Amino acid sequence: MTITSIFPAIGLGILLFWGASVIVDRSAFYQTAIQSASKAQYKTLDGLRGFLALGVFFHHAVISYQYFQIGIWKTTPSSVYAFLGQGAVAFFFMITGFLFWSKMIVKPSFNLKQFYLKRALRVLPAYWFSLALIVLIVLIVSQFSLKVSLPRFLIQLSSWIVCGIYGFSNVNTEQLFPDLNYSSVGLINASVQWTLTYELQFYLLLPLLVWLVKPWRFLALFLGLLTCSLLIPYVPLLTVRGFLFGMAAAYLVKKFEPKNWLSKRWVSLGILLLLAAIPLLITPPYIESMKAIVLIFIAFVCIASGNDLFGLLTASASKYLGTISYSVYLLHGIVLFCVLRLVNLIYPIQGMNPLNFWILAGVCGLLTIGLSGITYRYIEYPFLRLKPSTGVVEKPELAQTSPIPVNTKGR
Repeated sequence: MTITSIFPAIGLGILLFWGASVIVDRSAFYQTAIQSASKAQYKTLDGLRGFLALGVFFHHAVISYQYFQIGIWKTTPSSVYAFLGQGAVAFFFMITGFLFWSKMIVKPSFNLKQFYLKRALRVLPAYWFSLALIVLIVLIVSQFSLKVSLPRFLIQLSSWIVCGIYGFSNVNTEQLFPDLNYSSVGLINASVQWTLTYELQFYLLLPLLVWLVKPWRFLALFLGLLTCSLLIPYVPLLTVRGFLFGMAAAYLVKKFEPKNWLSKRWVSLGILLLLAAIPLLITPPYIESMKAIVLIFIAFVCIASGNDLFGLLTASASKYLGTISYSVYLLHGIVLFCVLRLVNLIYPIQGMNPLNFWILAGVCGLLTIGLSGITYRYIEYPFLRLKPSTGVVEKPELAQTSPIPVNTKGR
């Protein structure tokens, strides 16, 4: 068996799905959270997030194994595992574009202060917690000594604090990892923070796009940006197509709302076959492939319209994974980094049997969904309850607005 065999990921996915079910069965908090998520308008998207988060974990697990073998962090040659990460980026960006634009279509008005405060409360607390873990690991590895000047260290740290909104410093341009006191520190969290930059930029632009919410105005925007992305292969422009297609999906889903046939089993089968065909017929990088984005868009519209993929997306375990998916996104790389390096001190991972590595990855996966459940409960959730305008707590929207971009720069 090779490391890129799909069967270990399937088995591990079942294990993690079971682990999520056990947590829900034994947690009154998450039972309540899932009941709240079940009342959401687009409840299938929460379950989708859960599966996407697992896909990202598998994506980085394979890349981590490869890193220990060749010493370079780069994309796996497996198109399937590349799609699990890069395809998830497109899905996550579509979810963000879709949810916010759907609200804009219904109510094209903005309270800027409240909007940005709510976004900050949603995104930053959990991110800053993960950053604190990264800084602690950096200090431990560097034996609590600065390898750069203090001003440079503070500049690097401040860039991390604002999610790289003004740019990271990349020491190794091949590996694309930002530095913090020493090179390639992004290896600690698989450098997933880069996609938060796109999310934050989308939030900043959203109030300026209100005027374009009318269908014909949006169509002009859609066709204009799409044409530019086809004529100018600029990576950021190609990447933001995920948001653009998600915004377009908002109009289609609104039109398809009464179409019950989209929930049929044959549509579920078609979605699965469609997604399976992408890594078989199209070569990565998928986030930059127009063909892949269009096929993902078709699957996304069906799912957002209510298709639950044979009930998988509305299962309690899926909803739990969807609820904690932002923490999973932030923490899975850190768990892989710490566990793999501790094990490597005792049993070298270089040359490790792929099956043994997948067992080790299973341990990392269970630790990730357990730790993420704790961080959501005690870090994300309290800030979700805050009402920005008054500072008091309110019943939060437990679902639908989580930013879960993932890393493909290790591709």
